[in-house]
Formats: sequence, C-alpha cells, structure tokens
Amino acid sequence: MTGVRTSPYITFFVGEAQYAADAADVSEVFRRPRITRVPGGPPSLLGIAGLRGAAAPVVSLARLLGGEDSAGADSRLLLLAGGQTIGLAVDRVGALTRLPAPDGAAAPGGFGRLYAVEDSALRVLDLDGLLRREFSQGFGDRRAQRLETAAPEVAAPAEAEIALLAFELAGQAYALPLEEVSEALTLPDRLASIAQAEDAVLGVMELRGRLLPVVSLCRLLGLATGDAAPARVVVTRIGDAIVGLAVDRLNAILRVPPRAIDAAPAVLNRGAGEAQVQSICRLPDGCGLVAILSAERLFRDEKVAHILADGRSGDARMTSTQAGDAQAAPVDRYLIFRIGGDEYGLPLAAVDEVVRLPDRLTRVPRAPAFVEGVLNLRGKVTPIIDQRSRFQAAAPASDARPRIIVTSVEGRQAGFIVDSVSEILGLTADQTETTPEMTADAGRLFTRVATLQDGERLILLIEPRELLDRAERDLLAAMDASGTAAGT
Repeated sequence: MTGVRTSPYITFFVGEAQYAADAADVSEVFRRPRITRVPGGPPSLLGIAGLRGAAAPVVSLARLLGGEDSAGADSRLLLLAGGQTIGLAVDRVGALTRLPAPDGAAAPGGFGRLYAVEDSALRVLDLDGLLRREFSQGFGDRRAQRLETAAPEVAAPAEAEIALLAFELAGQAYALPLEEVSEALTLPDRLASIAQAEDAVLGVMELRGRLLPVVSLCRLLGLATGDAAPARVVVTRIGDAIVGLAVDRLNAILRVPPRAIDAAPAVLNRGAGEAQVQSICRLPDGCGLVAILSAERLFRDEKVAHILADGRSGDARMTSTQAGDAQAAPVDRYLIFRIGGDEYGLPLAAVDEVVRLPDRLTRVPRAPAFVEGVLNLRGKVTPIIDQRSRFQAAAPASDARPRIIVTSVEGRQAGFIVDSVSEILGLTADQTETTPEMTADAGRLFTRVATLQDGERLILLIEPRELLDRAERDLLAAMDASGTAAGT
C-alpha cells in the first residue's frame, strides 16, 4: 500500500464472516453486559443496557445483517462514537488494521468496499448507514414527542376509596395506608448497627443521602419472628423522620370503601407488642381480614424519641453539605414488577389495586389468547390480560408469585398478570431519562428508563395510557380477526 493514503479500521466477526468499520466510529470495546429487553422493539434491538452510567440501546449486528444473534464467551460490544450512545453486539473482535481510505461516498445499504486481508474477505461497513436503514425513526424525530409525554397526567380513581399497602408478617396480613408509605424496598443483606439501640431496631441503611433506621415490625407487634428473615423494608414517615419497617413480603395494593373498615377491637392491642392495630379491613367476598396499622401508633412514647432521633441526627449529618438547597428533589413513586428476567415500573398513581392471581378466572368465549378471563372487582367486570404473553417474555422463575396489577385511565380499567411485584420505588428526576430513540414504537409505551446502581440496574417505566391503549387495540384486532375467521 506504498503511496496509498490509509486509515485505521477495527475488524470484527459475525459468525465466520469478517467485517471492519472506521476506527473513528468506535470509542470503546468491552464485554457484553446484562441487557434489558424492550418488548415491541425492532428485531435487531436486543434491548438496553447501562453504558457509561446511562441507558443505551444495544443492537445485534448479526440481526442487522439478517442472521441470528449469539452471545458466546467472546461476544463483545462496540460502543459507537457520536451523539447518541449505542452498543453494537458482535461475535468477537479482531484487531486494528489500516486500509485504503475511501475516495467517494459510502455504498448504499451500509456496505462498503470488499478487501482481501490475510487470505480472507473483509467487508467494510458503514455502521451509521446500517443503523439508519433499520431505525429510520430512531434518529431524533421522536424525541420531542416523548418529552411531551414523559410526565403523563394520570386520572385518579373516581370512587372515594382508601388505598392500602398490604404485607405479610409471621404468616398474618397487615397493611399501612398507602399515603403513609414513601417507598417499599428490598432489605439489604447487611445493615449498619446502632450502639445501645432498642431491641426492635435492626440497624440503619442509606436512602438517597439520608440514614434510614430499620426496625422489626414483628418485634413491635410482639409476634414470633420464626425462621424466615424479613425480605422487604416499608418506608414510612413519622413527623420529621423516616423509618423503615422490616416485613416478610409485600402482598398487594388494596383499594377498599370506607364501609369495609371497622375499628380494631381493644383486645387486639393488649399484647406485649408496642405497635397498635388501628382498624380491621374486611376483604370482599369473604376473602379474609387485614389488620391496618398507623405510622403514628407504631411506637410507645417513651421509645419513639430514641428511635427517631437516630433518623433525624443521621439526616442532619447526611444533608449538611446540602444546606444551600431550597428543598429536596421531588420524588415520583413507581410500582416495580418483574416479567421474565426484566423489571418494569408503573406510576403508583395509576395503580388501582394489586391482587393475587386466583386459581380460576371466568373465561371469555372466543377471546384472544392473551386474555386469561375476567374478574369481578367490586362489582366491575375487569378483563385480565397475560402481560408475559404480550411482552413475549421467558417463562417465570419457579419461585414467582404471580400478581394482577389493576390500572385505569379515564374510566378504562384492566388487570395485567405479572410474575411478581417487588417494591414501591421513589425516583428523582436525575435517576430517570428518556428511553433511547432507537426503541421505535416501544418508546411510546416505555417513555422513560430508570438507571440505578451505576447503570447495573435498568427499569423500564411504562406510560399507563399507552399500556391500556395497546391492550384495547390488540383486543379489538383479535376479536375482529376471530369474527372474520368465523364468518368465512
């Protein structure tokens, strides 16, 4: 190549075929990280991953070229340089080489010249052209639309009902008013201990720059703790302090009419525990009772000051460097659930209820496959939709606890079956971002993505209106197709 102007190229493989791209188009090469699927995205979109601490689309080069993606031990991601962070998955990376610089425009369709290198053919790719061909709507024309819908207004339920977060303690059902719950999180494996703390105090953990004292609700209620360790922390506020209540597991979000709640019999509050049961909720259809607690009545007066002082003093220490801030960053609450191996979030304001999946649902004749049946919720017939089927997710884990999330927008209501509900999470604006543009139509359903733990944990945030719109469209299309088939 003497006298010929050359440029550096990076080589990589898809199967046994070797390709190259201008080295200036690739900023980094690293191992394939965990990828979160984006249901409804284009076939070549593997999903999104935390790249450089932000959520970015990951595209399979094999699928762009019409083949099948593989994730072997040598699989790598090419982090493409440019304005939008994009990861390109290849089977393995070769080396840097120098090739004659192009002397004209790139070939149409994303393919450039073919070279012979070390007795093998090497095709130079125009990566930008390939991506533009596949994601014609993914280069900026949809960002403004998503920004307009990033913070949807969710209509509140019309009925005057009381919302409760139900959880389990020592095999019994308890609840707190949802308005008293800030978040519900996974209990960390280890808590920092507090010297000379009350017996109920398990330790402290950090929550967005504050120290959160965590107490055993079982001990506060005087219940036998048993062999099972608590798995969740329900965060509540008492006065100026926040407190974490360790519970065994989250059960449901209930919305019940005031007539279903009765004052607690005095005998329930004569035990050894210091927490008091405020009232009793009668579940519909004779499904049982739930003891309702109150954050203000969890501790006896002589002990609460010691427990809450740790929270207040820790809060002061953690926020002393932020004294110039006018107020804390606003927090939006989301219900986090799992489908397959991925996590999703739904604005808590859009969630009417979270209930167990019953053993039997009323089947609907000639309904599409994703409609499991209907459920009578407080006199309203609600369609129940298998969201795993609609998201084409993998089979659930053996320990999955299926739940139905009931949501409504503008009077329309539906229940969606999910593998499990894990927590209620408070997210600030700096923890979320708009979904990558290349998610195409899926971007209207997943308007934002939460990026946590330095990009290791990604949660797709769902726009409730679009979720119901799509369910309704799919249902009408399936019923119309069924009617047409029947007519023929």
